[in-house]
Amino acid sequence: MSYRRLAWQSSPYLLKRVRYFMSHLLGTRLQRSHKLYFVTLNGQRFKRLILSDSSLASGIENNLESFGPTAPFPPLVACYEREIWLEFIDGSPIQTADEQLVRKVADFYATVYARRPHQLDIGESPFLHRLHQDLRFLNQVGVLTDSLYQDLMATAGRLTPQKVWVGFDYTDPVLKNFVISRPGGRLYAVDVGGLADNQLIGMGVAKACRRWLGPFREVFFECLVREGVPNFQTYFPFVELSALAKSTKWSFFEKKWKAVKPVLFERFRHLS
Repeated sequence: MSYRRLAWQSSPYLLKRVRYFMSHLLGTRLQRSHKLYFVTLNGQRFKRLILSDSSLASGIENNLESFGPTAPFPPLVACYEREIWLEFIDGSPIQTADEQLVRKVADFYATVYARRPHQLDIGESPFLHRLHQDLRFLNQVGVLTDSLYQDLMATAGRLTPQKVWVGFDYTDPVLKNFVISRPGGRLYAVDVGGLADNQLIGMGVAKACRRWLGPFREVFFECLVREGVPNFQTYFPFVELSALAKSTKWSFFEKKWKAVKPVLFERFRHLS
């Protein structure tokens, strides 16, 4: 029967996994343990993600299903134990940002942020404590000087809002994780592990602003403002500082030294 044709798969990150394995043997570098393959079945391509345990796979499945069939993510094919299978999105990888792309990204985040957001008093949430802990760690390991650490803790006190919006966020908005589909021209986020619930809304945008969105920041927020999308712009500096502290901490653990930049904290030093 025709559906019994042989299947084949390939990995785009074989050399990267070898380097990570060697670095893990030689030190304390934290690294993801998942494996990614592109699989062809009867002429159709799929994305196969093998995670470290079934709970992670189940979490991704639940997050994707929360958005339904029109989600701006690759459609879920199957979740089996610790594996996630997704449809392959045929499209153009994004190399550079322009205003047209920024508008598509704003539509994408509007969809993500409008999915069941809720407000919490900051004292009832873990986010202020996480910021304090991240700053403390960066000071302990020497990334932040004592003087800068003390100033940032004072800044955190001034920037902390009374209430924050909590819900879904897309936490890894690097350009390579977005694809413009063909045909159709719709933007998809293809790294589904970046979709997370119970997040401090705006963390993904803060990372994008630091990476590539900065020159288009005004256009982005103008496009993002619409009914049903929570307004976190009033306390966005708090979100930005939280995102910077978190990403710097993990870059330190992962030994991504180019991303550990104490100078990025300077603009927060006396912010009010």
